[in-house]
Amino acid sequence: MKPNEKSGIDEYMNDEIKSLGVKYYRESSGNIEVQNALKTASKRLNGNVGKPEFTFFSNDFFVVVEDKNDINLHIYSNDDNVTLDNPEIVPKYAVNGAIHYARHIIKNTDIIDKVFAIGASGNGHSNKISIYFVDKNEYKFIADVNNLNDLKEENIEEFYRVSVLGELPKEERELKEVNKIAADLHEDLRNYGSLEGEKKASVVSAILLALENEDVIFSVDKLQGLQGEGVKDGEILFDAIDKYLRNKSLMPHAKIGELKDNFIFIQNDLTLNRIREDLGMTPLKYFTIKLNEKLKKNIKHSDMDILGNFYGEFVKYGGSDGNSLGIVLTPRHITNLMCELIDINENDYVLDPCCGSGGFLIAAMNKMLNQTTDESKQAHIKQKQLHGIELQQKLFTIATTNMILRGDGKSNLKRDDVFHVEKELYSGKITKALINPPYSQAKTKNLSHLSEISFINETLTLMNTGAKLAAIVPQSTMIGKTKNDKNYKREILEKHSLETVITLNKDTFHGVGVNPCIAIFTAGIPQDDKKRVNFVNFSDDGYVVRKHVGLVGDGTEKSKKEYLLNVLNDYEDPDTNFLVKSPITWEDEWLHSFFYYNEEIPTDEDFEKTIADYLSFEFDMKLHGRGYLFDDETE
Repeated sequence: MKPNEKSGIDEYMNDEIKSLGVKYYRESSGNIEVQNALKTASKRLNGNVGKPEFTFFSNDFFVVVEDKNDINLHIYSNDDNVTLDNPEIVPKYAVNGAIHYARHIIKNTDIIDKVFAIGASGNGHSNKISIYFVDKNEYKFIADVNNLNDLKEENIEEFYRVSVLGELPKEERELKEVNKIAADLHEDLRNYGSLEGEKKASVVSAILLALENEDVIFSVDKLQGLQGEGVKDGEILFDAIDKYLRNKSLMPHAKIGELKDNFIFIQNDLTLNRIREDLGMTPLKYFTIKLNEKLKKNIKHSDMDILGNFYGEFVKYGGSDGNSLGIVLTPRHITNLMCELIDINENDYVLDPCCGSGGFLIAAMNKMLNQTTDESKQAHIKQKQLHGIELQQKLFTIATTNMILRGDGKSNLKRDDVFHVEKELYSGKITKALINPPYSQAKTKNLSHLSEISFINETLTLMNTGAKLAAIVPQSTMIGKTKNDKNYKREILEKHSLETVITLNKDTFHGVGVNPCIAIFTAGIPQDDKKRVNFVNFSDDGYVVRKHVGLVGDGTEKSKKEYLLNVLNDYEDPDTNFLVKSPITWEDEWLHSFFYYNEEIPTDEDFEKTIADYLSFEFDMKLHGRGYLFDDETE
C-alpha cells in the first residue's frame, strides 16, 4: 500500500465502514475459513498471501473492499469484461482486485457462496465507489455509489433482493398491490356498475367514507338490495356518509353539501342498486365488501396516496386524457423527499396550493405525526396544520376524502385556486409549502398567469417571512422561456430567495414527457446578490424504468437520497458534477447544467451522445404536446 493511501481513500473507506456499525478487519478476516483462503489469495496470482484492504460481514453477506488513491486506477476492463487473469493488472486496479479476492474466497471456503466486492478509488475527497456482486458462477456490476449505507445490516437484505435478484423494492411492491386492486376494481365498476370515467373514483370515495361508520350507524349487512318501496343500498350508503360528516363536525354545512353532491347519483342509480344474479347482491354491496377487505385497513397509516393512485388508474383505464388539464400526480418517493428537503416538522403549518388528490399533504402529515407521540398534538396537526387548495371538483373530492380517512378532523381544503382564494385564511400561518403546479397551461399570452413560475410566485405571497417552499416543475420553468416568465423570476428575487434547484431523473414522471426539477425558495427575504445558490444534478437518483413495470428503485435509491441530503446539509463535499454553488440573477437559467463547467475535453463520442440526447428530448417534448418550447420566444 502506498503511504498516502492511508490518509486518502483508505481512511475515507475506513470511516464509511465504521459508520455501518459492523465488525471489520483491515488486510485480514476474523473468520478462520476466510483467513485460510487469503493465505493463497495474492493478487499477483502466485499463490502467496492476499491482503484485501477491508473485509466484514453484514448479516450473512460477506463484503471485501479494495481501494486505490488514484481514480485512474479504478478499473481495467476489456469489452466490459473486468480483467482478472493478468498478474500485472489485478494488483493495480481497485475493482479488479476486489473481484479477484471475492472469487478466491468463494472458491476456497465452504461457508461463503456470495460476496459483495467493492472497488474504491480517489483521494478521499473526489472518489469513485463501485459495488459488484460475485457468486460461484459470475460477477455482476451493481452500482456506483457515494456511500455504503445500502450495506447496513437493516438495508442489505432488501438491497440484495432488489439489486441482485431484480425484485421490486418494498414501496413498489406496495404500489403494485394497490394498482392491482385498482385494476380489478376498475373492471368490476365497469362490468357490474356500468360506470365510466371519474364516477368510479366517486363510488370508491363514497364507500370508504361510509365504512368509517361501520358498526355504529352503518354495516355491510344493512345493504339488502331492497327494491320498490324499500330503502336502496345507495340510499343507505349516502345516509351513512351524511351522518358521519355531520356527527363528526368535520366541516361547515356548505362544504358538507358540496362534498355530498358528488355522491348523490349512487342513491338511485338503477345498475348500482339492482341485485345481480351472478353476484347474489347489488354491485354497491359487492364493491363495499371488496373495499372493506382489501383497502380500508391499509389506508389510514400509509404515506401512499392510495386514492390518488386509484384515480390515476381509473382515468388511464377509462381512456380519457388524465393530463389534459395538466394533472401530474407526484410519485411517492418525490413527495417524501420534498418534505425532507424543507425539513417539515410537527410545528409547521403546511400548504399545498394545487393539492390534487392530496399526495403532498399525506406525506407531510405522516412526517409530522412521526415526530410526536403526544395525542393532543397529533390531533392538532390533523385538524389545524394541513391546508390545501384545489379547483377541480373530482380531485377536490378525492383529496377531501383522503384527508378525512386519515383523521383530518377539519379537512382544511378549499375548492378554489391560489390566485383567487381568500388570502386572510393563511395570514400569519403558513411555514412550509409543497407544490406541483399544473403543467403546460400558459400556452398563450392571455394564459401567461397560469405558468408554473406564476403559481410559485403567488404561493410565496401566502407564506410567513422565512417560510420554505418546495416546488416540482419542468426544468423549462427555471429557464424562463417567455418574457412574462422572466418577469416572474425577477419579481421573485426582489421579494423572496432561491435556495436550491435539484435536477431530477428525466424518468421521474415516466410516460408523461416532463424533465423535472425541484426548486426551494424562502419567502419574504429578498435575494442577496452575493448569496450562493445550490444547483444539484440528482439525475442518478437510484430509480430506473423497468419494462412493463415503470419507474422502480434499483436498490441504491435510499443511499443516494441520503447522500443528497448530506450534501445539502454540508455534511459531504461533492464534486462539481453533483453540486455547483453560484450567485444568481433573474436572467440566469436556474439549473445545474447552466452553472456547471466540465474541465474534461469532450470526445467525439461525448459530442454524438449529447446531440442524440437533445434530439431525443426534442422529439419527446413534441410527442407530448410541448413543441412550443422550441419555438421562438413569445411575449
